[in-house]
Amino acid sequence: MKSEFPKTVRSLQHIYLPMTVQVCFLIVLSLALSSCGGSANGDPAGAQGSIAGNWQFNLSTTGDTFSASPLQGGFLLQKNGAVTGQIVFSIAMTTGSGSQAVTTTCNNGTATVTGTMSGQTVNLTAVLPTFEKDGVTATTQTLTLSGGQLSSDGSTIQNGKYTLTPGYGTSGTPCGTAQDGGTWSAISVPALTGGYQGFFHSTSGGASGQDATVSATFTQGPNIGASSATVTGTLTFQDPVTLLPDYSCMATASVDGTISGNTVVLQIFGSNGSVIGQIGQTTATSSTNGVVTLNNTANGHILQNLQVTGRTSYGYSLTTKSCSNGDSGNLCLAAGSSNACQQPISLTPPSLTFSPQLLGSSPSSQTITLTNNTSSQLTGAQIALKETSSGVFYGSSINGGSDFNGVRNFSEQDNCTQQGMISLGPGKSCTITVNFAPQESCPWLPQQVSGNPNIDGYPPVKCPLPLTAFLSVAVPTADTPDSDGAFTIPITGTGLSAVVPSVGELDFGWEAVGEASPPQTLTFSNQSPKAIYIPPSPSAQACVFVNNHTGFGFIPAPQARPPLSPPQGSALANGLSVAETQNLAKGNVLYGQPIQFENLLNNAPLPAPTVGYDCDSDPLAALGGTGQPNFLVSNDTCSGQTLQPFGHAGSSCSVEVTFVPQLWTGQVAVTNNLSLDDFLQLNTAWCGDANNPAEPNCEIDSGRFPVEIKTNSPSPLRMTPGAALEFGTVLKGTASAPLTLTLFNDPTDPQTAAVTFISKAVTGNDYLETDNCPVTLAANQSCEITVIFTPTISGPDFGQIGLTYTSSVQSQVSLPIYLRGMGQ
Repeated sequence: MKSEFPKTVRSLQHIYLPMTVQVCFLIVLSLALSSCGGSANGDPAGAQGSIAGNWQFNLSTTGDTFSASPLQGGFLLQKNGAVTGQIVFSIAMTTGSGSQAVTTTCNNGTATVTGTMSGQTVNLTAVLPTFEKDGVTATTQTLTLSGGQLSSDGSTIQNGKYTLTPGYGTSGTPCGTAQDGGTWSAISVPALTGGYQGFFHSTSGGASGQDATVSATFTQGPNIGASSATVTGTLTFQDPVTLLPDYSCMATASVDGTISGNTVVLQIFGSNGSVIGQIGQTTATSSTNGVVTLNNTANGHILQNLQVTGRTSYGYSLTTKSCSNGDSGNLCLAAGSSNACQQPISLTPPSLTFSPQLLGSSPSSQTITLTNNTSSQLTGAQIALKETSSGVFYGSSINGGSDFNGVRNFSEQDNCTQQGMISLGPGKSCTITVNFAPQESCPWLPQQVSGNPNIDGYPPVKCPLPLTAFLSVAVPTADTPDSDGAFTIPITGTGLSAVVPSVGELDFGWEAVGEASPPQTLTFSNQSPKAIYIPPSPSAQACVFVNNHTGFGFIPAPQARPPLSPPQGSALANGLSVAETQNLAKGNVLYGQPIQFENLLNNAPLPAPTVGYDCDSDPLAALGGTGQPNFLVSNDTCSGQTLQPFGHAGSSCSVEVTFVPQLWTGQVAVTNNLSLDDFLQLNTAWCGDANNPAEPNCEIDSGRFPVEIKTNSPSPLRMTPGAALEFGTVLKGTASAPLTLTLFNDPTDPQTAAVTFISKAVTGNDYLETDNCPVTLAANQSCEITVIFTPTISGPDFGQIGLTYTSSVQSQVSLPIYLRGMGQ
C-alpha cells in the first residue's frame, strides 16, 4: 500500500520536472550540535530530555526482515512526557538471491507516531497503514520502538529494540514481517536555516567543468509534528570580487520545498517565478540515487547526495532558457567563513568572450588568472586548451582547427607551467593568456553532409557562427571537496568574413515549368580594409551550387581537393546508369567531389578550382532534360571584379537570382512533392594585392560566402516577392514597418484549383500577421499577407508562417513563409 506524503510534498509531486539537468548537492552546514535539542527543534531552550524536532531513524536488518530501514525521517512533538508526530516510511523487500535478487517497495507513506519520554528513555509506537492478507482490506501494522536512550546533548537516540507486526502488500504477499531483537537508533537533524557560502561545480551539460561562487540562505518552517517541514531560501551565483554573475545558466534563484529527517526536496524558481528545477526527488518511481540528504559528520551536518557513483546520480534538476542543453554538477555550501567548501584553485574571470573580428586580422588576447587557494604547494595540475566548435565546424571535430586550413582559432601561453605541469606556491597566482585569431566565420558548405549530424542543420542564414573553445585545468581529485578535479573556462569568439551577403537565404514559392519567378537580388559587400578579388567561375558565370542531402560524402575544403577522374571501369567511365543519371541531375557528390556533367560524360578529370561552381541544372536533352539551370543567376556584377576596401566606392557588387524550374526537375518535383534546397557561392582571393589574384594561399575563409536558395514544394500559389520576409535590424521593443507578401493562385499551373486555407499559423512570438485572404482562394485570384516585427530579444529573431491548404487536386499541402529579423 502506498500512502501519500503530506500536502506540501504532494504539491511538489505535481510540479516535478523531467531531469534534463542533474546536479548532486553537497552542502556543509557547520551548525553547533548543541542546538539540536534546543529551540530550533521546537522545544523551549534548555529543556531536558526533549526529543521535539526532526529525526532520521535507522532500523537494523535481521537477515530476512528488510532490505533497508523501513522507518526514515519525520518530526516529533513533546508535551511533558507525551510524544506525538509523523514519520515517513518505506518498506522494501528483496526476493531471490544473487543475480536473481529483486528489491521492490511494497508499502510506503506516512506513519502516525505516539510515545513517551521518561528521563533519557524513549519509547515510540508507529502505526503504518497496510492491508490484510487478502491484499484488499485496509488495516494497520504496528512498529514498536522501545528502550531508546537519548544522549546527554540530545543529538542521538541509541540502543533501542523494535518489533513489527505482520503486514501485506496489495498482492497479499508479506510486507515487513520482522523478527524480535532488531535494534533502532535515530539522529537529530538540525534546522536547515541560515546563510552559507561555497561553490557550484558543473560536471556535464551546458556549463561542464565551470566553477562558480555561490551564496545561499535557507529558512526552515516551524515543527508542527508533520512528517516534513517547509524550507524556503535563495541561491545567488556571484563573483565576490567583480560582483557579476559567474554562472552561465542563471544568476539567482529561489527555492521552496520540504525537509523530512535527512531527506530534502526543494523546487527551484527562476527570477520570473517559473519552476526551473528541483533538488531531490519525490516520486516513488524515482531512483534513490537522486535523494539529497542532510547527514551528521565530524565537520557538522552536510547536505549531500551520498550515492554519487560515476557522477550519474540525480540530486538536482534544472531547466533554464539560458542553459538549453541542461547542466549537472555539485554544489557545496558552508556556514559563515568556513573553508570546508573551498576549491583548491580559482580561475578568474569565469569565461572569456572576444569581440567579433575580421579573418586575417591581428590576434587579440585576454588573460585568465589562476590562484592557489590552499596553504600548500599546488603540484600535479595541468593546463589544456581545446576547441569545441565541432557541433558547428567540421574541422574542429577532426583536428581542432579550421575547416579550411587546419589552423586553430585559439592558442594559449602561460607562466604557470614547467614542463607541462603547474607548480604554484600557497596563495600564489599565475596568468594564462588566450589568443584569438579566427580562421572562419561559417562552416564549409553548411548543411551539406546529411550523414554528419555534427554539422548538419547550420544554414548560412545563421552565419557568422560562434567559434568556441575551453581552457581546462586538471588538479588531483583528492584535493577537491567534491572529488572532481576538472575546472574549465569557456571561450567564445566570432570571425567575420571579408565579404558578406545581404541575406543568408533566398526563398522562392513554386513556379510551373515554363514560368520564372520574380528575381531576388543579393548584394555582397567587402567589410575588410583590403581589396578583394572575385574571379569568374569556370563557366564564366556564377551559378547555384547544389546542396547534397543524400549522404554521398563530405566535400573537402578547396585546398585539400585534388583533381579526380572516375575510376577506370566504373559506370561513370563506361556510361551512366539510370540511378547515377538521377543523382547527377540532382547535383549529388560522388567520390568526395562535386559533379560536373560535361567532364563526367567526356570521362575527363574533374577540375580543381579553388571553389568549384557546379550548377543545379537539368540533365542534357539526350537524358530527358533541358541542360539548363533551375536557378538563373543574372545581372552579375561580381564575377571577375575587385571589391574595393570598406568605405570606398565599389566595395559591393550584386547578382540577381530567378527560379526557373526545368523540364526534368519540374516533373520529378511534382511527382514526388519535392522542394529544392541549393547554394549560391562566390570565390574570392585576397593577396593584399588586387593585381595578383591567382595565389591560392591568399584566400580568407577559403573565399566561400554561401547563400542558401530554397523553394517550396509544387503548388499553384505564387508568392511575391518570395517565400520570405526580411525585416533587417529593428530596435528591441519597437514595431517595424509592415511588410506584405502577395499570394496569387496561378490558373496556368498543372495543379490549378481553388485552394481552401486550413491554417496560417505563425511561429515566433515577435511577429504579428494579418491578411485579407478569403477562406477559399479561387484560381486567378490573389490576396495579401502583412506582417509586423516587434523584437523582444537582441540578435537573430526568426519566425515562420505555416500556410496550410487543401484543394480538389492536392490534399493537406504545407508551404512555409519564413520571417527573419534582428533585434537590437
